Amino acid sequence: MHILIIGPTSPHRGGIAHFTSMLSSSLDQVAQVTTWGFQPLYPHWLFPGNTATDPSQHTIPCRVDRWLHGYHPWSWWRAIRDLPCDVDVVVWQWWTPYWIPFLMLLSWQLRRKHITQIAICHQLVEPDAQAWQVWLATWMLGRADGVVFLGDARTTPSGWPTPHRHVALPAHHALWRELPSRAEARQRLGIADEQPVALCFGFVRPYKGLDVIVDAWALTTQPCLLVIAGEWWPDAAPLRAQIAASAAHARIMVHDHYIANEHVATYFAACDVVLLPHRSGSVSGVATLAALSGRPVITSTTGAIGGEATVFATVDGATPARWAAALDDFCRQQPRPTASPVPPQTSWTALSDALQELAYAHTA
Repeated sequence: MHILIIGPTSPHRGGIAHFTSMLSSSLDQVAQVTTWGFQPLYPHWLFPGNTATDPSQHTIPCRVDRWLHGYHPWSWWRAIRDLPCDVDVVVWQWWTPYWIPFLMLLSWQLRRKHITQIAICHQLVEPDAQAWQVWLATWMLGRADGVVFLGDARTTPSGWPTPHRHVALPAHHALWRELPSRAEARQRLGIADEQPVALCFGFVRPYKGLDVIVDAWALTTQPCLLVIAGEWWPDAAPLRAQIAASAAHARIMVHDHYIANEHVATYFAACDVVLLPHRSGSVSGVATLAALSGRPVITSTTGAIGGEATVFATVDGATPARWAAALDDFCRQQPRPTASPVPPQTSWTALSDALQELAYAHTA
């Protein structure tokens, strides 16, 4: 089977680029794989985040066979017109309606050529999207011959008619070979070895609920250190002011920059628990890193955010008092709760099997 994968890849930064790169490598073990990436991805004026490429010294390897210009329709048309004649399945990804014009063109051409198309849905709509985007998302995904929803039944529209499967977000295992020791990681970050540490990791955006955690920190009774590590989006000024004004600001460590791949392991090795206080969303790549590193998570009830990580506590509602209670409960336990690291390849095998099953079912 010849599979064409389309999506952002290394050297772009962020979870979906990492995902596409690892998906290409994973499927390459079981099929002939061609990968199309985008360079550039978004226009600067439309995307509020940082569009710079991944600054990591060790980016996730991915062989990209063709680069498409992310906002040049002629580049899309030339690529789609020149689809390799032996492609059996095209796997495209859904996470934002920005790509609808490209996907419409792609879907139309694939139907003309009778090529099976499978969509991978990272999230039905962006966490801070308006309600009308749900209709657009369901319409676009309905044009695929099959859909893999990352997460579980909670991340799938009710009564979804298109053939589909649910698969947990696979582990982002390519970000490290092994974890440093806890003592070594804490020495690198300047953290006392005996202090309990909670980690909020990744892009800082309003839907991730960090403001609730900052309020919760002033309510905790245990001397836990909060580490916030990741790139801040432009709308994070209120959160910065909130941290500065917090009575617990001395117990909040902020590393407000993109964490290069070679440094990710240090943060997870240094922490005792990972916090996922999302207000909205479907799945979280941070949860897969917690699972790989054997760190338990405290998570909200949103979507399938906890993924396959070991959940110490689930907090229902964005209430600082409830988060403070969950954190105090974690810190009081001696020894502190731990989790067994999850083998990285299991979830990639599940995704590969789901894609192949949907593809064979449609071509049978």
